[in-house]
Amino acid sequence: MHYSPGAPILKSFDLVNWKLIGHSVPTLSWSTKYDMASGQTAYIKGTWASTMRYRNSNGLWYWIGCIEFGKTYVYTATSPAGPWTLRSTINKCYYDCGLHIDDDDSMYVVYGNDIIYMAQLTRDGFQEAKSQRIFSSPPGTSSVEGNRLYKRNGVYYVLDDYPRGQRTYIWKASSVWGLYTSKVLQSGIASPVSGGGTPHQGSLVETPNGSWYFMSLVIPCRTYASPCAHHLGH
Repeated sequence: MHYSPGAPILKSFDLVNWKLIGHSVPTLSWSTKYDMASGQTAYIKGTWASTMRYRNSNGLWYWIGCIEFGKTYVYTATSPAGPWTLRSTINKCYYDCGLHIDDDDSMYVVYGNDIIYMAQLTRDGFQEAKSQRIFSSPPGTSSVEGNRLYKRNGVYYVLDDYPRGQRTYIWKASSVWGLYTSKVLQSGIASPVSGGGTPHQGSLVETPNGSWYFMSLVIPCRTYASPCAHHLGH
């Protein structure tokens, strides 16, 4: 979060073995505290949960992330390995955001904590065109987060989590703006990592053979995060 370079990018051919290939954020250069100058620190500051997608129409990879809650930063590159260039800032925090590039090349970002919003970006993807609330946490929960946006067979899906309840939700709607209905994707799945907590803050991955996986974090002893993958049934 507070390291430079930031937002590491890894690649894998099997969801098990991963190789570091670069960083989306070359340097956190806008504050001297990220250089630890004069005794300053930025612990648990910096880059929050972000999103990265490839846009076929212009051959660019987009990285979008909120940094220290103040603004959202948009970086692009022609290769995920970089070099990455800062293209714009958006004057709001896209907290725990997920980018989707639709069939008509429109760009949408789902974001938020407890109350979840959908933003449509301008055609270049560098600013916000509009944003509206799409749903809030399910009854009996609070602070759903870790938002990801997908489209499959004409239906939009938002994946997010309620960490305190050890649950992951999947929301679906026929329009990107809603109305969304929710279903529990997983609740209290045992961690494959010894001493780990329940997986959360994940993403969905479709393999070439059409199988779907839930790729997520586990937090052993609440001290650090490790990746794991669970195969999803029908």
